[in-house]
Amino acid sequence: MSSKSTSATAVTELVELAELAPSAASGAALLGGNLGLLDGVQVSLQVMVGTARSTVGELMSLTPASLLKIDRKADYPVDVMLNGSVVARGQLVVVEDNFGVRITEIATAVQA
Repeated sequence: MSSKSTSATAVTELVELAELAPSAASGAALLGGNLGLLDGVQVSLQVMVGTARSTVGELMSLTPASLLKIDRKADYPVDVMLNGSVVARGQLVVVEDNFGVRITEIATAVQA
């Protein structure tokens, strides 16, 4: 069953759905094993250089000349992250006027 209501800007309709009983999966998988279907999907990666801990008081006293020491040594690899999970590691480099990452390790399913 459904009921309709109308407002000055939009028409909305309340839809009632029948409850489905859980059942064993059958049929083809969503992508059918063809990961190529995802090739054009845009994702956003983050590169984690390290972290720092500070008190609020120390943060409030930072000035443009302040240094903030992070917990990773300069020669350690950086983490390349997708949705909070490490998917690769690499070396921080400079490409023209930008930072870049030279990938040195790809995470496996066990590592991620």
